[in-house]
Amino acid sequence: MSNNVQDVTCIVLANEFTYLTLPDRFYSSSADSSVLEYMLDSIWTVFDKIFVVSSIDPPLEIVERTNSVGARIIMVKPSVSAEALKSSIENVSTPVTFVISGDRPLIKPNVLFSIGYGIKDFDCLIPKWSNGQYDVFLAAYRTDKLKDFLYSQDGLSKFEQIPNLLENVSFVSVEGDLKLLDPELHSFIRIRDAKDIEKIIKVIKD
Repeated sequence: MSNNVQDVTCIVLANEFTYLTLPDRFYSSSADSSVLEYMLDSIWTVFDKIFVVSSIDPPLEIVERTNSVGARIIMVKPSVSAEALKSSIENVSTPVTFVISGDRPLIKPNVLFSIGYGIKDFDCLIPKWSNGQYDVFLAAYRTDKLKDFLYSQDGLSKFEQIPNLLENVSFVSVEGDLKLLDPELHSFIRIRDAKDIEKIIKVIKD
C-alpha cells in the first residue's frame, strides 16, 4: 500500500449487478459473496477512502460485511452512472478520484494501484484498448477537473467522451502495460448478461 493512499478516493458506481451473489470468494471463508464484496476484497487493499454510490438499497448483510473494510454507501436517486457520480463527487476531498463501475468482480489490486496512482500531473488516466476504445468507468481523475466537467453544461451527457474533451489526458495500454499486471485481463470483464456471469463463475471455479 502506498504512503500516498490518502490522496485517492475510490467511487464504486453500483448497478443492477453489484449485489448479485457469486460462489466462493478469494479472501473469505464465506460460501458465497456479492459482486461488491469480491470487488472490495481488492479495493480496500489499495484505497483507504471508498464510497459505494447506489440507487438500490443493498441487503443489510452486505452492508454489515462491507463496513469492515471502511466502505461508505451513499444512496442516490435512480440515475445513469454520470448522474450518480455527480451526486457523490462533493463527498470527495482528495485530489484524485478513482471511478469504477460496480460490475467487475475480478478486478486486480495491481491494476487498481497502477491506474489510481499513475495519474501524476494529468487530468485523468484512462485504460485504452488497441482498437481505440477506452474505459471511463475504470479510470483515475483529478478531482477538481472531474467536478468542473460534471457540473458543466454538457458534462453529464458527454461524460463518456471525457478523454476527448479534457486537455491533459494520459492513456494506459490495456494489452500492453495492464496485461503485464493481469495476463488474462480478468479485471476488464464486466457483468452485462448471463453469459458474463457464467464466464466469471468459470474463472472462480478454475
